[in-house]
Amino acid sequence: MPSEDRKPGDEGTQAESETHARLLAAVVQVVFEQGYAGATMARIAEQAGVTRGAIQHYFGDRRVDLMTAVCAKLLEERQSRYRESMSALLRSDFANAREQLKRAYKDPNTWFLIEIWIASKSDDALRENVERYLRGSHDADDRELAALLSAQVGSTVDFYSYKYFMRTVTRGLALEYSRRPDAALFDKVADLAFDALVALLDKRAG
Repeated sequence: MPSEDRKPGDEGTQAESETHARLLAAVVQVVFEQGYAGATMARIAEQAGVTRGAIQHYFGDRRVDLMTAVCAKLLEERQSRYRESMSALLRSDFANAREQLKRAYKDPNTWFLIEIWIASKSDDALRENVERYLRGSHDADDRELAALLSAQVGSTVDFYSYKYFMRTVTRGLALEYSRRPDAALFDKVADLAFDALVALLDKRAG
């Protein structure tokens, strides 16, 4: 018996949402396995279990638009994590931020963003799409976070320095981990990098 709270069309909306999420996950997985160049629309459709027509329904017929949509979604999620980890640092909750770094370098999403970052150097359409997104809400959010931190009395953390420190360490670890998947080793490297950050923050605070 259908729920009284369910409205007509809810089933269709839920199915569309699930298909959309499955497509986004498929893009990440195919890029992770095949690289950006090998992530064809046909392979993505096969991974998601949908037709190419379904991809066109949600993202149009250009692969670059699909890639940009996934990139934007992942960057929004990362931005939320930066906000959380900055709050943790201001509370001196270093363990939380440290664990986020360790999770990030093993995450296929990190590898996807690295592939997009590299591909956008030579793919003009991809670079234009990504830059348009970054110039919009993403950069505005960065400015908001930087302003919030600068307003903190006694804060010793600069948002941009912290963000790009974490991004550089994460990408470097992910690249090395892809060649030598030794989590114990690279967790130690992450600890080394984070210990250096904590020591710097302690020195500034002192």
